[in-house]
Amino acid sequence: MTELLDQPTEVRLRAGGEIEAVLLPEGWRLVARTANRWLVETDWWRRPVRREYHRCLTRSSGDWIELYRDLEAGTWHLVRRYA
Repeated sequence: MTELLDQPTEVRLRAGGEIEAVLLPEGWRLVARTANRWLVETDWWRRPVRREYHRCLTRSSGDWIELYRDLEAGTWHLVRRYA
C-alpha cells in the first residue's frame, strides 16, 4: 500500500549528514538506512525547483518512506510511505 502524504516534516541528521530520524504523523521514527538518494533540478527559467529526495527504511515499523529537502527553502517534506 502506498500512502501519499505531501506534508512538511522535521528531520534529525547524524554528524555526517545522514538522516537519523523523521517526524511522521504518529511521532519520531528512527531510520535504519537510506536506500536511494537523488537530486531534482527543474524549471530554472521560472521559479527554480531544487530538491534532494531520499528513500529510507524506518527501523521500528519497517515501512519505506520517501521525503525531500527543498534546497531553496531548506525545508523537509514527507512525500509518501510504502507499507
